[in-house]
Amino acid sequence: MIDDDREWLENGSRPGSVLRPEIANSWRRSRLSGVSPDTVAILPGDAPLDSKIARVAVPVLGSMAEVLIGANTSLLLSAPDGTMLWRWDEDSRLSALLDRNSAVVGTRWSEDVVGTNGLGTSLETAQAITIHGSEHFAEALHPFTCAGAAIRHPITRRVAGTLSVTSLNKDASPLMAATLLKLVREVEEQLYGASTLRERELLHHFLAERRRADSAVVVVNGDTVIANKAGAKLGIDHRSLWNQVTAGRVRTTDVVLDRSDEISWRAIEHAGSVVGLVIVSDTPTDEAPAATAPGRLTVSSRTPHWSDLPTRLRAVSRGSDRFLVTGESGVGKRTLVQETFGSSGLLPELDGAEAEEVGSRQWLAMAREVLTRTVEDPAAPALLLSHLESLTIGASRSLGRILDALPRSGDALRVVATWTPTGVEAGPVLQSLLDRFASEPFEVPPLRRRPRDILGRLVDQGPTMPVLSPAAVDLVERHPWPGNHRQLEEFRRWIGNQRRPVLDVVDLPARWSRDAARAGLTAIQAAEADAISASLSAHDGNKAATAAELGISRSSLYRKMREFHLT
Repeated sequence: MIDDDREWLENGSRPGSVLRPEIANSWRRSRLSGVSPDTVAILPGDAPLDSKIARVAVPVLGSMAEVLIGANTSLLLSAPDGTMLWRWDEDSRLSALLDRNSAVVGTRWSEDVVGTNGLGTSLETAQAITIHGSEHFAEALHPFTCAGAAIRHPITRRVAGTLSVTSLNKDASPLMAATLLKLVREVEEQLYGASTLRERELLHHFLAERRRADSAVVVVNGDTVIANKAGAKLGIDHRSLWNQVTAGRVRTTDVVLDRSDEISWRAIEHAGSVVGLVIVSDTPTDEAPAATAPGRLTVSSRTPHWSDLPTRLRAVSRGSDRFLVTGESGVGKRTLVQETFGSSGLLPELDGAEAEEVGSRQWLAMAREVLTRTVEDPAAPALLLSHLESLTIGASRSLGRILDALPRSGDALRVVATWTPTGVEAGPVLQSLLDRFASEPFEVPPLRRRPRDILGRLVDQGPTMPVLSPAAVDLVERHPWPGNHRQLEEFRRWIGNQRRPVLDVVDLPARWSRDAARAGLTAIQAAEADAISASLSAHDGNKAATAAELGISRSSLYRKMREFHLT
């Protein structure tokens, strides 16, 4: 540790601007734990060297190390308490220096023992981090550069251990962090493969219930707890609850949850025995809302669901003989109309998108014939008139005249039309056509406002399909889904083609994380972000030119780019 850094740490003043915030925070934790920067006081670890993470990870790491790791590096694996379980070296000098600093199997390298280091700091923060030379708290570790990352169990998401790629400073490579993350993912996939059928069964039930439930969900057995954010706040003693089950008290009235809230539960059975419990709070989360980030999508009982829409559509269309259904492209307007009114078979459909292909004159002739037959014959099913937005101005005017010439049929629904707003205000001719339908159209909510429908399409895919980790599910829920159902179906096909058993956030498109982050921006911030993006694009990414055009300093531009997640 350099002298200036020693001074601010010992005097309690602010760190210099050169020191990264994550390193400064780690140094503070190290100092509060009583770690000395002058000596490395190694303690024996508590974790067994043949722990599950070692049995699973070591074969994977051993087979991949020589292929993925560059010259003069070492791999270090630790247990959740920081005990070093395994070490692999490819350079004798580096190996000797590690031995000299007691970086050997069986010693404990948690941050509270050694101070800032790749294994211990990534374990403390559960985040990937690279520690460069003098950023280590102990001066004896200054010759090393260490990239560390936590290994999470793919089902419980608990930290199962940590992995570090270590080298001497002169041999450090920018690829160390990327290589490390690839190795961590390989180990996590192997952990999923080594998980018991019972653990996988718990994950399947959690994801399925999370999709259907409006509030808190917890899935437990004697060793495992999987919960969403609301479920974690229930404060359930899962071991006590599970002890009641194993003692034979499996009736709902016998299980004591020690809470005043109404909570329902059901058993998960496998091979004739109870292997877990699914616990769901009957109190909707919107009755006791938790603080959420602006723009964060929260599933509640008010969230629309596809199964609710036919009933709502029937209710609002009652008493109308002509009705309009609107909504974004791909939300399922035509499908909803068919499911709602086509109970005895599909409704006949006249598609406005075909007018250009067959010719407006022929299409309008078909429209006059079909509409006349539909209105004049009470036994004929209602007609679906779809894609009004595709009609030309002339065709829209002619269709309006055809509708005007038809007799009105009282309160019996005869014509249901669909229209997709284009983002531009409808012209007078199209607006005149739309005005010929009931004054209050029914809007089908976009998919981003129906998270339960998203999860419903992604959960029930069969036991051989990859599953999304809880973190990936969060990101999927927050994705804006501009293509709605069409985009969701393509995403399902993409999932089916993946070879990994569990897909995490890093496996999803990188832009999704940025889109989710930008969803929390205010209107003013979003406008700023759009202006910066447009200027960067116009100047081919030249930040100096962008800052000059926007009239801000380059430091302000960089800060706003980080704030708005622009790259």
